[in-house]
Amino acid sequence: MTSALRSPASRPVVPTAVPLGDAVAERAAVYAARMNAGDFSVALRAGRLAKPDYVAFLALMYPLVVGFNRALIRSISKVDHVRRSSFVRVLAKQLEEEQVHNQLWRDTLEAFGVDHEALYDDLEAYLAGFDCAELDRLTESVLSAVTRGDVDDDDGAGSIFPNAPFPDAVLALYHQLWIGASRDDIGYWEHFAGQAAIEMIIFDVVSTSILPGICGDPALDLGRASTAWWREHGEAPGEENLASEEKRHLELSRIALNRSGLDAATRSRVLHRAESVMRLFAATLLCQPLAAPSDALAKFLR
Repeated sequence: MTSALRSPASRPVVPTAVPLGDAVAERAAVYAARMNAGDFSVALRAGRLAKPDYVAFLALMYPLVVGFNRALIRSISKVDHVRRSSFVRVLAKQLEEEQVHNQLWRDTLEAFGVDHEALYDDLEAYLAGFDCAELDRLTESVLSAVTRGDVDDDDGAGSIFPNAPFPDAVLALYHQLWIGASRDDIGYWEHFAGQAAIEMIIFDVVSTSILPGICGDPALDLGRASTAWWREHGEAPGEENLASEEKRHLELSRIALNRSGLDAATRSRVLHRAESVMRLFAATLLCQPLAAPSDALAKFLR
């Protein structure tokens, strides 16, 4: 089965009168809706997702958790720390929060008996087998396949990254975030918009599908350690006021983009890169295997 992630056009079509942050938020809402309508999210909300499949999802997404944080650390160096010192302070606070959030995901993995150190060792060892040019090429191939809709849901290990321990879309987005954070020819706002878009999508999907699906399910809700990351990034049913800090953070990101003062050409590049990031992020969930690759994950279970 394939998942079509085509957008109405190869590049986002947003009227130039729309402020940049609002434009990114609009596109994020589109991709969040697709992810909420996907097989994985529907099964989770309906209480039909088996525990091994959920644990596989947590493990297979771990590279994105650490990859987001890795890219955030590197990207801050792109900001003028003299002229934009107040913004650097905001980013430093976000980084401190992300360090905590990374540990919350590791706590979740531990709650389900997953060895996150072994997961990370495998990620590092696998990626060390490629040079930067090869990772660029593979990432672009995955992005092209996702754009065409040629991504196989049943191929949990991926078919573009050879013999990969993680899905193609996960590995491609991991590298795509690093490209935006580290390349001198990519401006800071191009990277920031993609990370902000991911966070906007996460809040929507967590509030709409993840928390409603796991809360109260004795197989998936093992207490605070297993739900804390989700509760930091979305609103559980009946707990709409507990995620006010995350909503404030999302609003600040939108405002920062609105006030970025970019010219038309730079704005177009920002939207194009953000669209690529959103397309890959959507694929990481839409192409999540509903039959857990138990053999591949067995070595990570304590």
